[in-house]
Amino acid sequence: MTKVVIAGGGVAAAETLLALRAAPRGAELEIALVSPGEQLDYRPISVLEPFGGAPRRRFPLARICAEHDATLVADGLAAVDGARRAIVLRSGGELPYDALVIAVGARREPAIEGALTYLARDDEMQWIVRELEQRDVRTIGFVVPPQSGWSLPLYELALLTAHHAAARGIGNIALTLVTCEPEPLAVVGGDATRAVARLLGRADVRVVTGRRVSGWERRTVALDPPDAAGPLVVDRLVTLPRLVGPAIPGLPCDAQGFIEVDDHMRVPGLEGVYAVGDATTLPIKQGGLAAQQADLAAALIARAAGPDASQWVRLRAILLTGARPLYIQALIEDGRPRASGVFQTPPWEPAQKVEARYLSPYLAGWSD
Repeated sequence: MTKVVIAGGGVAAAETLLALRAAPRGAELEIALVSPGEQLDYRPISVLEPFGGAPRRRFPLARICAEHDATLVADGLAAVDGARRAIVLRSGGELPYDALVIAVGARREPAIEGALTYLARDDEMQWIVRELEQRDVRTIGFVVPPQSGWSLPLYELALLTAHHAAARGIGNIALTLVTCEPEPLAVVGGDATRAVARLLGRADVRVVTGRRVSGWERRTVALDPPDAAGPLVVDRLVTLPRLVGPAIPGLPCDAQGFIEVDDHMRVPGLEGVYAVGDATTLPIKQGGLAAQQADLAAALIARAAGPDASQWVRLRAILLTGARPLYIQALIEDGRPRASGVFQTPPWEPAQKVEARYLSPYLAGWSD
């Protein structure tokens, strides 16, 4: 029986497990999922939490594994021994594999000292919203730094903050979004980029593009290059984290520790080893793309009729605005947008924040 090891406990890892079991010969596989955490932390609409929206959900990995005939190994991945076809666990043990899927994600690091790093602590953005409601804060900056992987959540936070203030009659505020991108949400380009820019303009969110934030001290944001409009001064600064690769010994990685992969998600030089999701060198770190990568790797492992190597570049996203959401579709090739479209009603069904072929319907039918 083929032994498959999946390292990780997030969306990409869970999607890999479900896709393997759904394959025609998936029942013939012996699957182990290795994760130091006990739960799948599912946060597709976490941007709504600071504004009183639905909280994130957590799903026990033990139950997911039990329902898909997989063994849960409560441990972390320390290294890969490709010659012996085994992984080394943090506890010191080893686990052999015939096929290995690395889906451990990336590490989040603060991008700007003193700023709120979104997703680092659950309560900090809520605290800023409360300060806004109490009129203790008038100016807020939002920053998309380099190496953030996926900038859409920061645009959502800016739009949701503007909508929240308007709905409560909070006036005399100034919201500014600073991005290293040449234009808003440049990763999708085209119609989607222009639509996001229009939404920000209607919400009175000032946008400063093509700049990096090198520091924030005494309320003054240091921009590189400087803004011709003068210094940016804000009471609070919110930023996406900077992503860093896992740098796993035994795997080829770039200078930032991200795992190298080819068009089929295979790790070069290591037979039977695949990597998917945020841990890889692929520039866009988005849940729906990670799920498509997982489906491709699973199809190759199970030797099933699966997606073409090019299909993972279909990006679908939902931009939450506080009012009507915006539905975005884009084709991405070599990390660059080829075409994009925006829609007022969902052009795909079911319309979910994270589109995962197997995991999304599975979690939608979850009963506690």
